[in-house]
Amino acid sequence: MSGAPTPTSISELGDPGPAGGLPTGPRRRPAVLIAVVAMGLDSALLGLIAPLLPVIERRTGAGEFELGLALAAYAIPILFVSLPLGRLADSVGRRPVLVAGLLLIAVGSAVIAASTSLLPLIVGRGVQGVGSAASWIAALALISDFAPREKKGEAIGFALAATSVGAIAGPAIGGLTGDSISFEFPFLLVAGLAATVAVAAAVAVPAGVAVERSGLVLRLPGLVRLVGSPEVRATALTVIAGAGALGLVDVVAPLDADQRLGLSAASIGALFAVAIAFDAAVAPIAGRAGDRVGRQPVALFGLVVLAGSMLALALLPGTAGLAVGLVAVSVGISALFAGSVPWLDEAFGDLDRAYGFGFLNVILAVGFTVGPLLGGGVYDLGGPVLAYGLATAAILSVAVVVAGGGAAAPATDAEVEGEASGISTATSR
Repeated sequence: MSGAPTPTSISELGDPGPAGGLPTGPRRRPAVLIAVVAMGLDSALLGLIAPLLPVIERRTGAGEFELGLALAAYAIPILFVSLPLGRLADSVGRRPVLVAGLLLIAVGSAVIAASTSLLPLIVGRGVQGVGSAASWIAALALISDFAPREKKGEAIGFALAATSVGAIAGPAIGGLTGDSISFEFPFLLVAGLAATVAVAAAVAVPAGVAVERSGLVLRLPGLVRLVGSPEVRATALTVIAGAGALGLVDVVAPLDADQRLGLSAASIGALFAVAIAFDAAVAPIAGRAGDRVGRQPVALFGLVVLAGSMLALALLPGTAGLAVGLVAVSVGISALFAGSVPWLDEAFGDLDRAYGFGFLNVILAVGFTVGPLLGGGVYDLGGPVLAYGLATAAILSVAVVVAGGGAAAPATDAEVEGEASGISTATSR
């Protein structure tokens, strides 16, 4: 690389980087479809177990806090592996990381299906978490690789629609099949799906081309400086708030539905399923809106709706009130992520895209760890109203910070390409 100008974007390298040799037209569709399916499967894992918490409670004698730990065990490993996995996907390509992650998901799901006590269940959740981190980072980076810059938000919005559908479909599948067939069935189903998608990814996803990245990578000091910028700080808080709220709802809503409303696991799963259509519809629309008016207003809208959904879950009576609250959660989460994820993508730029999504996974894991633990603990101490009330206050506090933070205008090529260090010019505005 010596003697040549330092490239500032993947397009200047004459090669699309780790996803090198990207196909065009119809040839790219199988790879994108596999990436979208992988993202939906990954997000389904978080809440797949949620409707079965009352069953696990009776099977193992675990308390509410221990049940929250079983949910959080999925997210805790993500805190430690996401950044290295993101760097790996930038260095060796998306496909090997994606395939390995899907295979780990299959193994972890099989361990949960075979578990008869809390400890192996928690171990299986941890293996699922590592696999999900790998496949989710690689899949989202692959989708962003293919997306035209002027439609980045819309493309990521469609991908996040799959993520959101998975987040809601997970509890629905877990509740419906776990109640009507067996506790083991939903986990064996996921294991089979993950293995199938892994084989498809090995065949259809481009191998990628490793490129010399010396001088082009975002090193730790650059990451710290980037995280300290107003835009990334606001984005990180938004993502943590959304993930924490979703993790809290995945614990509190099923327990409340079981103990206060007397609903079965199948009924709880069906209520979660009601929200799927709303969630999937909002994400692409919100992503498109972010392309046109900027990321900040869309993320802020999602936070406000999410806060309102917590109040609805706390105050609206009966099964209908629970359904309305869950739909509002889905709309808020969908808009929130559709605004914040492209915002973060633009901050990191092309050369460090998967590393940026690794950082995204870290802050998602913070929320998905804190949310279930606080949800289970506060529910044990003061019930669902207190849990939802504290969540409302936290979300509104984040909304205040985002409203006063740096605005994210619609993306431009100069902002997306970044500097040679991998830090986008968006951080220096």
